Amino acid sequence: MFKLRKQLLIGMTALSFAAMGMTAYAQADGAPGQHAPTAEQKAKFAEKMAKRQAKWHDDLKITPAQETAWQTFLGKIKPVKPADAAQQRPGKEEWAKQTAPERMDHQMEFLKRAETRLAERTAAVKEFYAVLTPVQQKVFDEHFKKMEHHRFGHRGFHRGGPDGRP
Repeated sequence: MFKLRKQLLIGMTALSFAAMGMTAYAQADGAPGQHAPTAEQKAKFAEKMAKRQAKWHDDLKITPAQETAWQTFLGKIKPVKPADAAQQRPGKEEWAKQTAPERMDHQMEFLKRAETRLAERTAAVKEFYAVLTPVQQKVFDEHFKKMEHHRFGHRGFHRGGPDGRP
């Protein structure tokens, strides 16, 4: 009898934790990160970016002759939100009404825009990389590795071994 009571108590506790979790999830209006950032968050992000860029600038030891190439590089890789971003992404209601082929078309358009942005950034990196000395190129490569790890490492894309295996 004691075992049954203990198992029921454990089961009820587990169910109550699950219910609390579902309640908290239901109260969150959509998925986390789906709301527009506040002005304070934007300012904090801009401050962090400025610090990273200053550190990168110092680590690369950019010469005065390379300064214009550095500024051009930063301008080209800076993320820019398109003016018609609201039109590019359908709302939840519109998305729910669309057929599978229409959704696929939207996804294809998104991927084409992403490919264009990546090609522009790649061209900017190659252009700036050509201006750097071999020592600076090694420093740039190290910073780029850290940046990739920071960007993709937290999302499960990073693999431990050199051959891509964990």
